Amino acid sequence: MVPLNTPHTIRLPVEVIVGKNVIEYIGKIIAKHLEGDEVTVLTGPNIRPLYSNTVTASLMDYGYKPHVDTVYSPKISEVERLLTQAPFSTSAIIGLGGGKVLDVGKVLAYKLKKPFVSVPTSASHDGIASPQASLEGLNGSHSIRVDTPFIVIADSYIIASAPKQLTLGGIGDVLAKFSSVLDSRLAQSLGEYIGDYSISLAEMSAKLVFNNLAQIISLSDNGIRTLLEALISNGIAMAIAGSSRPCSGSEHLFGHALDLLTSKTILHGFTVLLGTKISLALHGEDWVEFSEKALEAGLPMNARQLGVPPVYVVRALTFAHKIRPDRPTILGNGITLEKARKVIDEVKLV
Repeated sequence: MVPLNTPHTIRLPVEVIVGKNVIEYIGKIIAKHLEGDEVTVLTGPNIRPLYSNTVTASLMDYGYKPHVDTVYSPKISEVERLLTQAPFSTSAIIGLGGGKVLDVGKVLAYKLKKPFVSVPTSASHDGIASPQASLEGLNGSHSIRVDTPFIVIADSYIIASAPKQLTLGGIGDVLAKFSSVLDSRLAQSLGEYIGDYSISLAEMSAKLVFNNLAQIISLSDNGIRTLLEALISNGIAMAIAGSSRPCSGSEHLFGHALDLLTSKTILHGFTVLLGTKISLALHGEDWVEFSEKALEAGLPMNARQLGVPPVYVVRALTFAHKIRPDRPTILGNGITLEKARKVIDEVKLV
């Protein structure tokens, strides 16, 4: 919990580029801002054969010598492995891929004290431009503070070509801000410092995506740009706030708790979306319209659609508050088993 009058530094990207085929100009874009001639490109095993040649060719056109490496897992041990392989003289770390690659890349860049260039190939969550990274093996932590990406290059054509489920996951992560901003305002009332601007920015992003769901799920260029801009805005909101607070509340605590209980790999945006229904109900807000419209857009709005047993949902809600005990939310000091069952039944989560 950040007390009032605590200073923090706001670091924002020097440039954000969103549009079709912008990946082809990555060399030109970063050459305006970065000196040196060596860069490290991190990518995933599935993305590498699709886009790494385009990236390296553009980088070489502008005099860079790219060193390409593959990220295999979202673990801190993967960062440690890459630390031994990144050229000492590298000027920047470029993350070309999804959330796993971007998170590993952000931590690697932070440890090397090098700028990070975020080149997402999907729009599955708001880590695209955020100063947060989530990796396994962080002593129980679900995220760590890193530097805000120095440059963000989001190619809307590539992201529209990603599996649609990933785009739906990104929608879920943005819509979860309807809950996180309520918890942020609750925390403000308890004396925690959270800037109003960062909360408003997160809330605006959620409203924009909610009001343009049809366009976004159609995967039109305008729809994909809307989602990308919302996800990037959420990253900016975290940078301004100095923490993930405006974009992560009780819905994220529930999502993390559910992750701990199930062995299934469920998209982050889907678990926090279920948590958002619960949070809206606990805050006394209208969860019905929210749920109906999201369901119409093809988003999973109950545990059955995700293949999660009801008992896990109840258990997750009863201990979610323990995930971040330093972060006040509508969950307070915990939800009793009886109340958990009641609210889960009320919002038709199972």
